[in-house]
Amino acid sequence: MNTRHIDIIVLALLVLFLSTGCGKNDAFIAKTVDNSKQQHAEIENRITPFSVVNIAGTTAVAVVSLPGEAKYMACSACHGTNGEGGMGPALAGQTIEYIVGRLNQYKNGEKVGGQSNLMWGQAAGLSDQDIQDLAEYTATL
Repeated sequence: MNTRHIDIIVLALLVLFLSTGCGKNDAFIAKTVDNSKQQHAEIENRITPFSVVNIAGTTAVAVVSLPGEAKYMACSACHGTNGEGGMGPALAGQTIEYIVGRLNQYKNGEKVGGQSNLMWGQAAGLSDQDIQDLAEYTATL
C-alpha cells in the first residue's frame, strides 16, 4: 500500500468522522450555537496572539504578528503552514476578496466544492472581522 492509498483512507475516515457529527462540535450544530458576548470575548482572548512574551530574568520581547495569524493556525492543518495546500487547497496567492468571499459562502452554508462540509463548521464561528483578518493574513503567504 503506497502513501497515496493511505492519504485517501485517512481523508475518507476524516470525512466520515466529521459527517457523522460529534456532539456539540458537530459542524451542523455549530452553526446553530448562540454564544453570548461574554463567551465570544473569552474565546477571542484565548486565540489572540500575545504581543509581549516575558522570559524569566530578561526584558520583555515584542512579538509582531498580523491579527489573522493566530486564527490561521487552525487553517494550516489542512491548507499548509505557508498556504501551500495539503488536504485542503492552496491559499497562497489568493486575493483578499477571494478568501472573504469563500469564507462567507461557507459561513452561509453554501456548497462550494467537495469539502464544503468540512469548512461549514470552521467558518460558522467567524465574525466579519475574523474573516477579514484571515483574508489579509492569507494574502501575505
